[in-house]
Amino acid sequence: MVELAPGVETVADLPAAYIRRLRALVLADTHLGFEEEAAQQGLYVPRIQLLRTMEVLRQGLDLTGADWVILAGDVKHSFSRLLRSEREELSRVFQYLVRERSVRVTVVRGNHDNYLPIVAKDYGVEIVQELYEKGVLVTHGHRKPQGGYPGRVEVVVIGHEHPSLRLRDRLGYVAKLPAFLSAPYPALQARLVVLPAVGQYQTGTTISLSPDTYLSPILREEVPLAEVKPYVLAEELGVLEFPELALLEDLLDQVEL
Repeated sequence: MVELAPGVETVADLPAAYIRRLRALVLADTHLGFEEEAAQQGLYVPRIQLLRTMEVLRQGLDLTGADWVILAGDVKHSFSRLLRSEREELSRVFQYLVRERSVRVTVVRGNHDNYLPIVAKDYGVEIVQELYEKGVLVTHGHRKPQGGYPGRVEVVVIGHEHPSLRLRDRLGYVAKLPAFLSAPYPALQARLVVLPAVGQYQTGTTISLSPDTYLSPILREEVPLAEVKPYVLAEELGVLEFPELALLEDLLDQVEL
């Protein structure tokens, strides 16, 4: 495990983190149902989002022994409705977590999670806009933290960004690999952790020093990008720690894997 912030660690080579003080596994951006919406737009892709999500959950719970799963937003994909596949896949995930693994489940709502409560209520899944517990704030990241917490915020965990780093191998092939980000968060005097997306089709934002490239207002406006530190998930290599972006400025599109 690699510590991303005090008490927040990577879990093997999974796009998930373990929050030790909460005994919680946290992951973001599963985007269940993406394949159905893509098909309705004439793009047919393999249905892998659910399989990937279930495998990350299974391995994450087995490796950590967590008794709480926090889904940090964009659990489903469609903005405007509840697709049939979303209902089926959400039910499968909640069935597994609540009834088969007997863990507490909290969904921190993301901007894609409209209509999710229709399914969540059948499984007693807690849904919140933000989650604050023991100095840890989990929010999706599509807006800035709302404030008014009962104690000091030490660590902020978000999704939404789907960060990735462009890496080039020795043959010149460029791969875009998902990454965790860790950075100071001066506005809250805290440490920020950005989770990679679980969804395989959500490659997201390429890490750079330009605020305009980021989706989250937290990264665009409240974090010193030069001090952002990427931790790349590389298949068969595990988690690769990179220097802060200020030191990678001339290499961001040329880092060799």
